[in-house]
Amino acid sequence: MKNDDGQPTRREYPHVITQGLRQNHRWMLAVSNKKTDAPGVVEDFVFVGAGYVDDAGRRAIVKRINGRARTSRARYCVVWSPDGCTWIEGDGMLREGKTPPLGNSADPWANASQPATVEWCWTIELPKGAEWSHICVRRIDANLVEIAPGEPMVLADFNEPDVPGLPDPAAGLLGPDGKLVAPRTYRGQPVTGIRDEWTLLGPVQPQEDGTFLRNPWPDDVADACDAIAGMSLPRRIHNAAWQAIYPNQTDVIYVGVLKAA
Repeated sequence: MKNDDGQPTRREYPHVITQGLRQNHRWMLAVSNKKTDAPGVVEDFVFVGAGYVDDAGRRAIVKRINGRARTSRARYCVVWSPDGCTWIEGDGMLREGKTPPLGNSADPWANASQPATVEWCWTIELPKGAEWSHICVRRIDANLVEIAPGEPMVLADFNEPDVPGLPDPAAGLLGPDGKLVAPRTYRGQPVTGIRDEWTLLGPVQPQEDGTFLRNPWPDDVADACDAIAGMSLPRRIHNAAWQAIYPNQTDVIYVGVLKAA
């Protein structure tokens, strides 16, 4: 972990959930007694001063996030507790709820006790020079197929400053030299590698930007794969993607994250 650089204290509750194309994203609200210029902190999610746990503080948080929703036309949910939240629509409309949504985050404190969920898909590794590391192929139903760019998911990013009063989330994962050692699994998923010394990677997953095809023919699949890779791919990759969509063994049910080539 990096040394403390003055980042404001992170809180489990409240936190903010935003809606993404594939999944929700979780953002921690930061509370500080003084202004901070700490990197990586979303300005609208930083609240300076005391009193953000009472009703007045709750109204101030909702007002701030409501303004952000109206400006961006995006949807937010402020999660106050395990059984309390406020849904905020893109037009600023508020709804109180008792079943808060879950969201994915690379924050190691937020994810310490939250299992990581994955989408079932076939993965195809792309050659060097491609715009993405993988292609993900998913058969949604009889007439809907998705071919999307893929990258290893981030299970945790431990390259964060220490937070006073909170344990080091990397404790137990460090070797004698103080460097991160990859466990076999983390948050219920297999660990596939470490990036930049502190980022723990998991299975390949479809990314936000994707290509959607309805009832595709082989040439459609090949064109989509080439568009994602940003290059002309060899026939073996086109064939692997097609076989993932229309396997020769029609009585086999494929589940999980599987390698197609």
